[in-house]
Amino acid sequence: MSEKLAIIQDKLEDRHHVFMVFKSQVNKDLERSGFEAIDDSEPKEFLESLAYLLNEAIEESDPKLQQLYYLADVQEKNLEHGIILGFIMREWSKIQFRLRQ
Repeated sequence: MSEKLAIIQDKLEDRHHVFMVFKSQVNKDLERSGFEAIDDSEPKEFLESLAYLLNEAIEESDPKLQQLYYLADVQEKNLEHGIILGFIMREWSKIQFRLRQ
């Protein structure tokens, strides 16, 4: 597991409400892109399911993946860490902004 992903997972496990905001944000973008929401209720399992879903979409060249990255506003600078980690980091930064409001 990437160090950045481990940090995000630790922060999600530390505060349940932060995890719920993150999960809601990710699921909103997934559903708007045509993917099914992820129901896992623990941060570790949720992140693993998300990585699995994204990996499957990448392997199958699923066209919904492009829509997902567009809706999530994943920028190229985030993709330098990899497609899956780039998505997770962008969703994390979006909720961090929302939580500071």
